[in-house]
Amino acid sequence: MAKKIGLRPFGKLEQYLLLTLGVLIMAFAFYFFVIPSGIVVGGTTGLAMIVSRYTQVIPISVIAFIFNVILLLLALIFLGKKEFIRSIYGSLLFPVFLALFEFIIPNPVFGENDLLLVSLYAGGLIGIGFAIVIHYGGTTGGTDIAIQIVKKYTRLSLSTAIYLVDGSIIVLGAFTEPKGLSEGFIVVLYAIVIVFLSGKVSDSFLLGVESKKALNIITEKPKELKAAIFASFSRGMTEIKSQGGFTEHQKTILIMVIHNSEYHFVKRIIQDTDPRAFVYVTPASEIQGEWSNKDEVFIQNGQSTITKKS
Repeated sequence: MAKKIGLRPFGKLEQYLLLTLGVLIMAFAFYFFVIPSGIVVGGTTGLAMIVSRYTQVIPISVIAFIFNVILLLLALIFLGKKEFIRSIYGSLLFPVFLALFEFIIPNPVFGENDLLLVSLYAGGLIGIGFAIVIHYGGTTGGTDIAIQIVKKYTRLSLSTAIYLVDGSIIVLGAFTEPKGLSEGFIVVLYAIVIVFLSGKVSDSFLLGVESKKALNIITEKPKELKAAIFASFSRGMTEIKSQGGFTEHQKTILIMVIHNSEYHFVKRIIQDTDPRAFVYVTPASEIQGEWSNKDEVFIQNGQSTITKKS
């Protein structure tokens, strides 16, 4: 059965209220589960956790805020004003919520013992919060900015940039583990569980359980949409000329099969390029013929990015 996608423009008040809720959920997960457990899962919060091991006087929220401000300035310099503006809300709101939690409950302790339970709850909450942020057009900023800069100014693929930036933070967390390297290795394994689970939860929260979707776009701007989509994906696409039954206006149907995890990226492209486009999706339960898995979406530390596999 076809599933109609709502591409309605949501108001600014609704957008920022839901963005705030998404960031709040993520901050809750980090403060009450990730930080007390000592599991470094990458990102600026992971960096802040590492630094706080040597400067215990400075709260983690303050350290994370400083890192985010530095990365925002780098985004303005290397990525441009648009990415800076898009990243500023989530980047600054997250450490503010951490500071609020530090003020209300200074020493949370129920995330210290059962690391498996911590990983499950943290991964689930981070995934839900991230899905809300992405759905309403926001970004969590943080090391995602560093990843984009590395990708832009090197020949590295986006997946390699992710592994290099956030992977380095996770490994550094293991080497700086106060209980020793053996304990640090165990913590790395739990960090992988959190990263994996948060990605799966965010995908399911946004798109359901089907692994692939057939995306149908009826538009009067096919050239602009194709150019915008092909700039981020190497997916194949079928173009069919059509005519509106009531208006009799000439239109084009663009058909492509995508991963569930790619949908929110394509949806954002459609909204930015042709908000009047009519879009619906159907589950693609079986695919025959040429279709490539070379484009995938990797979710690292609650941050999603499109990656081209070689």
